[in-house]
Order: sequence, then structure tokens, then C-alpha cells
Amino acid sequence: MSRRPSTLVALPLSFFIAFLLMALPLPQVISYWRPELVMMVLVFWVLNEPGKVGVWVAFTLGLLLDVLMTTTFGVHPFMLAVIAYLTRLSYRWVTVFSLWQTGGLVFALVLAGLIVKRILLGILGEGTDSLLYWAPALTSALVWPTVMFALRRFTR
Repeated sequence: MSRRPSTLVALPLSFFIAFLLMALPLPQVISYWRPELVMMVLVFWVLNEPGKVGVWVAFTLGLLLDVLMTTTFGVHPFMLAVIAYLTRLSYRWVTVFSLWQTGGLVFALVLAGLIVKRILLGILGEGTDSLLYWAPALTSALVWPTVMFALRRFTR
């Protein structure tokens, strides 16, 4: 009989790895296409462990992400809290979704997160007008199967 590692170990470890990958420096051309790894890991855990991961965990992760990315304090917490809430609302549908449908959901959630972030940064006068701002939604949807299969072994 093989034992699965505890989610109490997998949760912080998966978020730690996502933060490390977000902190890696990339060339400017590739950095626009960086997937939103922290958001994807958050979506996975909200869908699979809704009793342990929710809006408050998302808010806390957002505070850490603001410090890591040196953005205006409060942008990422609000964005991730909204995404956690929207993910929790879609919980019943996701149980019958295929892999590609959940990839589409991740695309929509990351796009919604980017819209929230764009609005907040626009209010603060720090927004960008580049079309490449929306590229992480596409790359996140394409990377989603890898994230899901990597983390699925830690769930029930």
C-alpha cells in the first residue's frame, strides 16, 4: 500500500514552489508570458480542499505576492481573494468538467484576475497599455494540465 503525502505538507510546499517560480528572473521578452502560478495553485487547492483553502488564505498569499513582486500593497490580495471566491462559486460545475474544460475555467479565472489587477493598477495610475499584459491567461491555461497532474497526487 502506498501512502500519499499529507495535504498539510503539500499545501505550503506547493505554494512555496509557485512563489519560487514566480521569483525567477526571466528575459523581458519571455517575462510577459509567465503563467500566474500562484493563482493556478490557489485555484487547484480551492477546488480540491475548499475547507482548508479559501478567501482568507488567498488574501494572505496576495500579501506575500505583493512583497515578492514589489507591487502596490493590496493589489494581489484583492485579486486573489476575488479569484478564490469565483473558484468556490464554480466548485459544483468543475466536478463534471473534463481536463480541457477546467483549462478553459482557469483561462477565465486568470483573465478575471488580470482584469481586477488592471482596474486596480489603473486607479492607482500604474497600469500598462500593452496587449502582452493579457498573455499570462493563455499560458496559464496551457500549463494548467501540468499543475493539475503534479498536485493531484496529494488529494484524496
